[in-house]
Amino acid sequence: MQKESLCFTVHRSLIISALLIFSQNALSSTDIIKYGTLRIPTAVLVGIEKGFFSSEGIEVEPVFFKSGAEIAPAVATGQVDVAATTSGAPLFNALSRGIEVKIVADALRLEKGSPGGDPTSIVASKAFLEMIKGSNKSLEGAKIGITAPGQILDMIVREYIDSSGLDINDVDLVSMPMPDMLVALENNAIDTAIMLDPFTTFAIKRGIGEVLIRGSDVVPGIQQAFLLYSNNLANENHELGQKFMNGYYKTNSWLRKSLVTEEGRKEIADIYQKYIPSRNKAIYEEIALSVAVEDLSINVDGQYGLLWQIDKLKERGLLRGDPEIKNQVDSSFISGFNNHSNVSGDVNE
Repeated sequence: MQKESLCFTVHRSLIISALLIFSQNALSSTDIIKYGTLRIPTAVLVGIEKGFFSSEGIEVEPVFFKSGAEIAPAVATGQVDVAATTSGAPLFNALSRGIEVKIVADALRLEKGSPGGDPTSIVASKAFLEMIKGSNKSLEGAKIGITAPGQILDMIVREYIDSSGLDINDVDLVSMPMPDMLVALENNAIDTAIMLDPFTTFAIKRGIGEVLIRGSDVVPGIQQAFLLYSNNLANENHELGQKFMNGYYKTNSWLRKSLVTEEGRKEIADIYQKYIPSRNKAIYEEIALSVAVEDLSINVDGQYGLLWQIDKLKERGLLRGDPEIKNQVDSSFISGFNNHSNVSGDVNE
């Protein structure tokens, strides 16, 4: 009897051990990808919630950063596997120094008529608009708020000044964090500022200012932001990188279709409210939201593409080397998306 009891105990232990091993293997079959982002509405958060990444057998874990300057180094060191970041001198200089990242897909090209709207605007204070009324909206003598010299928003402002027939010395560029621009506009410390939504919408709703011009009217098609891959996803684990890109493509396709409907907008607002709570959830239904172009392609050598940006920054002496940008772009992950047939999974739900 004792022998039978011992055999039963051993047998049960073996079964439990086998189940534990099977359970651990099942859990480890889902790869975890860390996604770096600021606390702003970003497409990947929608993809996580809608299951577009889990359908590829991966789990995407958002990692929030306080500053955009932290993002590219975090990708390079492997702290995160992928991130969206903006173009500009800081990134190009990092690429010149040999930082190990790859530009792999579009995150924001300013499209006229984008389904999410244009999130980039030059906003003028009410007082300034009144002052220039009837003068063809001249910026001469204006104080213009920018985030920092050499960043993509600074480049857009400079292109607008140039297209207005003015010289950069005809205006006064003032660097400040974007949240401070609202106070500065309200107090008339600056006359205009280039900003992103939700700050543009805040300025309008509070009666502080109005949109002078949209970014897509100044530099249509400019490559403003893109996805960066770490060496792990770009080279060491290309298959995993492709799985993430498939999920990202499905996310972007769903967003482009859903943003133009009231029902879709509300669902998207609910998702963003979950990850980035706002005191007024309805703001996510009102602001312009970034989406990538349909095929996720990167504007390298087109009008206002990365090569154009680099040339402009070189002219100003803001680049400390040649980033050899064509070698830093890896389009292999998006190469099948131009015919919209190489990614399985329903994005029409």
